[in-house]
Amino acid sequence: MTHLINKDGLSVTDNPKAIHEELFRGTGYVIGNGASIFIKNESITEKYIVVFKDESPPTERRLIAGRYKEALELFQQWLE
Repeated sequence: MTHLINKDGLSVTDNPKAIHEELFRGTGYVIGNGASIFIKNESITEKYIVVFKDESPPTERRLIAGRYKEALELFQQWLE
């Protein structure tokens, strides 16, 4: 099981429901070993989920908030 934390350094359970709750109702950030996923507000009506892979060079994918399942799958693939 991968160790995940939120923006405040508190542990987040490694399951889809806990990650969803943290992103949309918590700090908006989940960070793991080698990857992170967070919410970015472009405007009042536009929200994006950003999945970031920490490698050389860094990789980033932005998806609209409605594509959460795809973003979660990518995040879980990128975790080391």
